[in-house]
Amino acid sequence: MSTRFETGEIVLVDDDADLLEAMQETLELAGFSVRCYANANVIAEQIQPNWNGIVISDIRMPGRTGMEFLRLIQETAPQVPFIVITAHGDVKTAIQAMKHNAYDFIEKSTEPQHLIDTARRALEKRRLQLENLALRRKVQRIRDPQGELIGSSQVMADLRSTISRIGPLNVDVLLHGETGTGKDLTARCLHQLSPRAPGPLVTINCGAVTEMDIDRELFGFETENGSFPGRIERAQGGTLYLDELDSMPNALQTRFLRVLEERKITRLGGSDAVPVDIRVIAGVKTNPAALVHDGRLRGDLYHRMNVATLSLPPVRERGGDVIELMEHLLDQASENHGLPLPKLSQRQKKQFLTYDWPGNVREIRNIAARLVIGLEADLQIGSGQPIEVSTGYEAAMTAFETELLQNALLQTGGRKAEAAELLGIPRKRLYLRLKSCGLAEEDGS
Repeated sequence: MSTRFETGEIVLVDDDADLLEAMQETLELAGFSVRCYANANVIAEQIQPNWNGIVISDIRMPGRTGMEFLRLIQETAPQVPFIVITAHGDVKTAIQAMKHNAYDFIEKSTEPQHLIDTARRALEKRRLQLENLALRRKVQRIRDPQGELIGSSQVMADLRSTISRIGPLNVDVLLHGETGTGKDLTARCLHQLSPRAPGPLVTINCGAVTEMDIDRELFGFETENGSFPGRIERAQGGTLYLDELDSMPNALQTRFLRVLEERKITRLGGSDAVPVDIRVIAGVKTNPAALVHDGRLRGDLYHRMNVATLSLPPVRERGGDVIELMEHLLDQASENHGLPLPKLSQRQKKQFLTYDWPGNVREIRNIAARLVIGLEADLQIGSGQPIEVSTGYEAAMTAFETELLQNALLQTGGRKAEAAELLGIPRKRLYLRLKSCGLAEEDGS
């Protein structure tokens, strides 16, 4: 039986089959999503603090009693509303449950509308709780942007210390680190710690814009119909983050160097210089000195940006940080999808610690999402490693198809109908391909 809970769901527990069926019918006719269980043992461990649902449970049951169930939920997920079902006139049991912070109680003989109203109030309370929690987390991230730079290793402690020193200074910064090491996040931290934080943080990935368009994107342009400011002007009073700076064409690097030195730009097709007040943060994937040596980064631009340089360590050099990162990202994925938080086994932890994570934090985030939606953490798939031709055509095609299907499921939160639509194939064909690649669930859904 699946124990994956949907948003706003009710878990209904009672060993009386007739009463369970009657309550389920009442609640489902009122529009609620309900899962029924004859005892609490099946689902007790699955209810997590971030689950968006409520529990309605009988108090007197064989095996784990309703009171024991309530106490467990109060320990593991204390904010989840728990409604107890009591026998008619059992005031003593109801009082005991309320002392253990049950949300409310209902009698077995209660009117259907009272059951519906009580469930609706509890679900509304749960919705507000989770909205407030999400808001507090968002405010905390704004107040302490470095809180997202997870890791207890010395290299991460040194990085956070350096960011704290450089952030408030009005200096340009050059970041270098492999793909997925967190250059975007570091740029955001530097911006939020600076006096420019009320201003905009404008980003552009120089490697994602064509050589023909990047000039217009950066500098803007003028036509007979008017002026169109580029990213540099849009960052006025704030920060401009240029990712993959070495992908910028050489001639444009020369123009941008002049902007850094003069703090003025001239739009394409224009004649008047426009003053700009911006802080510039740039990112590259490899050692900038090596990029200069290879001719991909102008030496004069590098030396102009090299006032403050930060090196972002890859995950493989951060020791036990990988477990902290995985647990943090599992929590995020669980919250985003409204699904239970998976527990990492010792075998998984050992596997994660010995893997070299070529995709760094970005790869960990994808693996965390896979685990939350119920897929295996296949570290050979989607790791950024090229497929070995020696594996043979069939094996290579299966590996490619498996990754394609997993990515579709990740993007749609595990919803197969949406994944089929995203891939442009019939739902039945998706199920067949999932089964062929070993990705189908045991129930065949």
